Parts: sequence; C-alpha cells; structure tokens
Amino acid sequence: MTNNRQRRRNKRHPLVRAKRWVRLHYLRILRMDDPPEKIARGAAIGVCMGILPTFGIGGFIAFGVAFLLRANKAAAVIGSFIMNPVTSAFFWSMSVIIGSLVLGENYNHMLSKFKGESFLSGAGWVYVVFLTGNVMISALFTVSSYYIVKRAVLRQRRIKSGTEAPEV
Repeated sequence: MTNNRQRRRNKRHPLVRAKRWVRLHYLRILRMDDPPEKIARGAAIGVCMGILPTFGIGGFIAFGVAFLLRANKAAAVIGSFIMNPVTSAFFWSMSVIIGSLVLGENYNHMLSKFKGESFLSGAGWVYVVFLTGNVMISALFTVSSYYIVKRAVLRQRRIKSGTEAPEV
C-alpha cells in the first residue's frame, strides 16, 4: 500500500508538486508562534534576500539579518528559499529591464549582453543596470510581502480563534 502511494506521489506533475511545496511553506509561516509583526519582518527580509543576487547564500544572510533586526529567523529563511528556486530568472530579467528603463538604456541590448557571451566584456555597466533594477524590485516586493504576510497571519489567527469564518 505504501509503495503505491509513494509511486503516485512521485508521478505528480511538477507544477502540482511546486504548488504543494509553496503552500506547505506558506502555512508554516502563518502558523508560527511569534507576534505577526516579527513574522512579517522575517518573511520580508527573506523575500529581499531571495530577490537580491546573493548567489546561493541568501538563506544564511537572511538568517543573520533577521537575527540583527529581531525578526523571525525561520520566516526569513523560508522566505528566501521560496523566492530563489522558483523565480530567479524572472526577477533577474525584470531587473535588467527596469534598470534599463530607469537609466535610459535599450533594454533589449542590455538583456542580450546580460544573457549572451558578451556579458563579461560589458559586465561593468550591465551590472550597474541590473543592480539598479534589482534594488527597485527588491524594495517593492519586500514592503509588499511585509504587509501581505502580516495581514495573512492576523487573519489566520482570527480564524483559529473563531472570530472569523474560514474560506470555503
């Protein structure tokens, strides 16, 4: 019986598995036993480190920053891992596009330099364009995630206490 269940679970579509993984971590954040502000602060730090180009050490940096800012360290680490594996390519491409628009560059040319072989020859300016857009995207998503997570935690606690009806 267990082998059949195991085989079925392994054959699920990758998008279904990804959705279940995101939902699991979302629920873990909502059910943490800390003040909502502290959880939201941690998640926002994690989202920030997930979007910034930390090259695989975003979880460690998020943990350290969460420790310094007295945020929920687990929410920070979970937040950084939710953003990195799933959406890095999207955020990096959007960073180049937004940075190009802000600095008045041709974003098609910058994207081709960023993705192509000539990245190293023009790395200096492309990296400035990339970081400009990346900081703007990171700031937007960090602030948004703080309020979204705080609201979700407060709502989850109202549902748990029975003062609000759960969604059907």
